[in-house]
Amino acid sequence: MNSKEAIFALIAGTLIFLLFVLFIVMFLIAHKKKQYHNLLEKKTMENNYQNQLLLSKLEVQEQSFRYFSEEIHDNIGQLLSIVKMQLYNIRNSSREKEIVEQATSSNELLGKAIHDLRNISHTLNSGFIANAGLVDAVEKDLEYIRSAKGVDCNLVVKGEEYSIGNERELLVFRIIQEALGNAVKHAGPAHIEIGLNYGPGRLEVTVRDNGSGFKPGAQKDAGIGLINMQVRATMLKGELKVASEPGKGTNIQLVINRE
Repeated sequence: MNSKEAIFALIAGTLIFLLFVLFIVMFLIAHKKKQYHNLLEKKTMENNYQNQLLLSKLEVQEQSFRYFSEEIHDNIGQLLSIVKMQLYNIRNSSREKEIVEQATSSNELLGKAIHDLRNISHTLNSGFIANAGLVDAVEKDLEYIRSAKGVDCNLVVKGEEYSIGNERELLVFRIIQEALGNAVKHAGPAHIEIGLNYGPGRLEVTVRDNGSGFKPGAQKDAGIGLINMQVRATMLKGELKVASEPGKGTNIQLVINRE
């Protein structure tokens, strides 16, 4: 074999080797793309399945809330109103001072209980929340906490109020309600402030309390509450941030885009 043939054979061998390497690389790239596509498809299916589960869970929860709301309004509320009327009659018909005083005191306490139950009934009912709007629904829930729990609460609204849709407002309200429930149950705050900041392109919600605070994962029930809030924030395609330290209270922030 002369030198020209040797050079040609070397070039040909090199080209064949490069083509082989290129084939292997292209095969690996195609294989990785297929794996990535399958993984992405699997993740999408899992996310869709999880979203359906979350949606079903929220629907069942709302149905339960609606049932309890109607039960409180139609049965318990009416029974307590009858008892209140009977106490009123006892107070007016009795001539004994002690009985009159006890009946009057019991009547006032029962009136407060009926008022608190009505507030609970309203805030459990998605229909009331849709009709009242987010601001009034939050104020109603704070009214109950002030009356029943003795916690100082206030609502600060900034910007021009607008509707983000009944379903989205219901999800936002449930997040606020969960945050309030966690604060009252676990943190023992003296003050809670709710902020609703209506910006031109987004709504920012804040829930601040000066309670005991917590370490992440330290309280099981509170952790479940945070998961419930995160689930709803995910449904809203919003961003939920929770900041808390023992002895420094808790600050919860939800930001969602206006649609």
